[in-house]
Amino acid sequence: MNYLKQLAVLLACCVAGDALSILLRGALPGNVLGLALLLVLLAWGKVRPRHIEGTADFLLQNMAFFFLPACLGVLEIFEQIRSEALAILAVCVLTTLCTAAATALTVHLVCRLRSRARGEVSGRE
Repeated sequence: MNYLKQLAVLLACCVAGDALSILLRGALPGNVLGLALLLVLLAWGKVRPRHIEGTADFLLQNMAFFFLPACLGVLEIFEQIRSEALAILAVCVLTTLCTAAATALTVHLVCRLRSRARGEVSGRE
């Protein structure tokens, strides 16, 4: 599948997520709903990983480029948030550590469950 078709699949999920968010009156962000929709489509097999992997890989490899507008926006208002900069930095560091810990625990749990499942399958044979 060429890159434009892959991008169209990803953009369709984003637009559908935004539309659903509007229908839900903003109860959930559109980008979150779009990712959930993509996950559902991948889980059901309606979209195969090969249908989006080329464009997704490109976007992931160039992710830093998409953070430039946000960084420049922070620089623009830095004088206004200077007094809170230390608190903001502390929150960023703390949430990064919490995310890393949650990810590590999840990976550990999944590895345990997989090894337990393999042991049960091996024990039955």
